[in-house]
Amino acid sequence: MAVRLTTPVTIVTGFLGSGKTTLVNRLLGQPGGARMAVVENEYGEVGVDAEFLASGGAETIVQLVNGCLCCTVRGDLARALHELALAAASRQLAYDRVLIETTGLADPGPVIQTFRAETAIEAQFHLDGVVAVVDAVHAAAQAERIEFQAQVAYADRLVLSKADVVEQDIRPTVEAELALLNPQAPILVCDLHQDPTEKLLAHVFETRAYAIDHVPTQELQRALSGIALGSPGDGRLRAPGPGRHTRHVRSCVFTTDDPLDLDALNAALDGLIARYGQRLWRCKGVVHAAGRRARLILQGVQGTIQIGGGTMWRPFERRRSVLVFIGEGIESSVVEATLGTCAVS
Repeated sequence: MAVRLTTPVTIVTGFLGSGKTTLVNRLLGQPGGARMAVVENEYGEVGVDAEFLASGGAETIVQLVNGCLCCTVRGDLARALHELALAAASRQLAYDRVLIETTGLADPGPVIQTFRAETAIEAQFHLDGVVAVVDAVHAAAQAERIEFQAQVAYADRLVLSKADVVEQDIRPTVEAELALLNPQAPILVCDLHQDPTEKLLAHVFETRAYAIDHVPTQELQRALSGIALGSPGDGRLRAPGPGRHTRHVRSCVFTTDDPLDLDALNAALDGLIARYGQRLWRCKGVVHAAGRRARLILQGVQGTIQIGGGTMWRPFERRRSVLVFIGEGIESSVVEATLGTCAVS
């Protein structure tokens, strides 16, 4: 297998005060580890968080000062990455990976799309994954915000911070609701100030979440564990007291042991894209396709879906399709009915 020479990029997102900058500082402070460049974006003309980020010879901070890169123009992020690539080519800077820390009110979707739409970026960088930091203390209150829901929904890994100070009977509820909202993202419960850096590094990096030929086994196990066919999450973390309405962010998981007709699947996915468009935030999974010796890997962001070749099925391995869909107003009954027509008995 050819070695990928592009630089891995990790997006760190999370609601206001969740602990994103603390996590980034811990990652930057690793002794003798990978050299990192940080793209830090802030609202307003003068950044604030940059003052609290560690700085030194092993990392470089690129401060974007003309607005939120997630919500305004894509060009700022593309230009910052291009400048990093030029600096590395001229040997002015040396780094092994890039961290992008979004603002607390950011929607990660446009940042992710930058890596899928900008050819010049793809030649230099590849998106390794999205990590969302969730504040265990305030998660129930923040869950009403669509920004919070989008950050959790797009995440490939979740970090549950402040778990050491939250009441013990609340934490399992928060974890369970996060798993319903995003069943494919493993959750790390941690104390960002005290836990070993190695523990954080292992969870945040090398996720390969956007590698077309790879879906981690842990994600599939999470998707299959206790989640029925088409079972939705309601996008809500319930606080004590009466429940409250939300914007209906949902996740659903489609599974079948029957092989899927690939032409029918492509047509079905086109139908889901036409129905939901950019409200179909994230989809991911493994396809057992009729007539194919290898599994296929499905990846999608904001209504753009790709299916590529994966590893070969082993002779005695159970062949099964597992597809996870997350978005705003996604109807599990529609997803189930649409994909169900693709099964070959």
